[in-house]
This record gives sequence, C-alpha cells and structure tokens, in this order.
Amino acid sequence: MIRFLASRRKLWAFGGLALGLGLTALDVYFSILTYIPQYRIRNDFRLMYGTADLTLHQGYGHLYDLAAQKAAIENLGAGFYWSPFLNPPPLVWLVTPFTVLPFDLSVVVWTVLVLAALGVAWYAAAPGDRFSKAAHGALWLGVLPVAFGVMVGQPVALVAAAVAGCWWLADRDRPALAGLALSLIALKPQIALLVPLCLVVSGHGRVFGGWLVATFFMVMVSLALLGQDGVLRYRDALSLASGWQITRGYAVSGVIGTGLQLYGVQAVVLVATVAAAWRWRGTGTAMPIAAGITGSLLFTPYVGFQDFAML
Repeated sequence: MIRFLASRRKLWAFGGLALGLGLTALDVYFSILTYIPQYRIRNDFRLMYGTADLTLHQGYGHLYDLAAQKAAIENLGAGFYWSPFLNPPPLVWLVTPFTVLPFDLSVVVWTVLVLAALGVAWYAAAPGDRFSKAAHGALWLGVLPVAFGVMVGQPVALVAAAVAGCWWLADRDRPALAGLALSLIALKPQIALLVPLCLVVSGHGRVFGGWLVATFFMVMVSLALLGQDGVLRYRDALSLASGWQITRGYAVSGVIGTGLQLYGVQAVVLVATVAAAWRWRGTGTAMPIAAGITGSLLFTPYVGFQDFAML
C-alpha cells in the first residue's frame, strides 16, 4: 500500500493543488464578502498605521499610551475601530514609510507585502519539484489560519518568511545572513520566541550569534526611542493585555488559566523544546526550527488564530 501511494506522488500533488486552489478561491470569496468591505474594523494594519503616525507626531514615548493610540486610530476617519497595539517598535519602523500614503492605498500595499512574504516562505520551505511546490503553495495559502492572517493584515507572514529564510540561508552555509534574517521575528516575537534558543542548543551558534547581534541592536534602539516612560507604558499595556480572553483564546493559558499552573506548563514546554532541539544537535536547522516554532506557540500566553500559520 505504501509503495502504491508513493508511486502516485504526481496524483497526490495534483489533488493537493486542486484542493488548495479551491480553498483559496473560497477565502477570496469571504474576503470580498466581509473583510474587504469592513477593513476599517477588521484589518489590523489600521493599528500599525495609526501608531506609526502617532510616533511621528508625539514621539515613541507615547507609542504604548493607550489613550493616544485610540485617538490616533479614530483620527484616521469615521468607522475606524481601535484596539491596543502591543507589537514591539520594529514593526512600527517597518510601517512608518507607509504613512506617506493615504491609508486606503497603504493598506493595499501592505497586503501585497504580506502576500510577497508568503511567497518567500513558500519558495524557501516548500519541498519537491515545481508541481509539488505549487501544490504546497496553494494548500498553504488556502488553509484558513494563513488566509485569515492575510485578510486581517497581520505580520505573521513576515515572521514565517524570516524563519524560512533563516533555514534556507543556513542550509546554504550562510549563518550570519541566516541570523540576520531570523532577527526579523522581532516584528511579532512570541510566535517564534524559542527558535533562536533551539538553534544554539542544536549547535548552530553562528546563526544564533547573527540573530543576537541584530536583536541586541534593535533592543537598544527601541529602549532609546521609548525612554523610561515609554518602557513603563509598554509594561503596563502588556500586563493589562495578559488578562484579556481574546489574547488567550488559542493559547494554553486560555485552557488552564494563569498563575502557577501556567508557569508549570511553560516550564515543561521549555524543557521539552530544548530536549527536542538537543536531540537533533549536529544536524541541519530544519528540525530545531520546527521544535522552536511548536514550543513557542505552546509557551506564549498570546496566540491568535492566524498565528497557527507558522505550523
């Protein structure tokens, strides 16, 4: 039976391509029906754009001032809905150039960037010949967490591209560039938080070193821009968000709650993730990265539905 199935890989690839295209078409239909008309409420790019504009007018010290955020989002026009922006400053740096464009145009450009990031991740990670790669790409784009991330303008695709690019570069013996690519997980770090740890544990110290240098630089610049007041506001905003059910709905913390039981589970996840990375010590980066992604999604208390695109 196994030999029979293996001998029909082209057939499986064709089936996967057809299914992926069907799912993608369905996603496009729902986008046109709901998410595109309601982009002022449903597309999270509004939060990135509004907070980037906020930093230009009031400085980074007010980036995590929730009242200032709310005013900035509402100033975009009638119908814009505010919710707290909690991503680190590097995402704001990326979005700031978009503020030279009107929001309605910049959200289109941002969506193109997200789709391009998906293309980079697909090109770097999809196995097989061209036909098989096409099937993998269609299926990945059609799967709801990936499609949902595009619909709502989330930067998950950029993190996926960073991790896939890291693997692609490391596999071609370019560890410094691989580490530099991996540093882009700073755009949304919680969904790949343990990947650098898994890489250093599995013997890929040069990749880890490249990531560490770039990340240290971003942290220092962020701290300098935020200042003491900005850092304290960020701490308070994260503390407030930790109690929201919407931020924990798909996380382990949403099942078991917060407190000592969560810390215990996080400790177990951390040990298991490190052990898995150690098991593949001395091999390529693929399995340590896979362990790091899985461990990160189990470890972090903040998981959205679209974050499962990392898997």
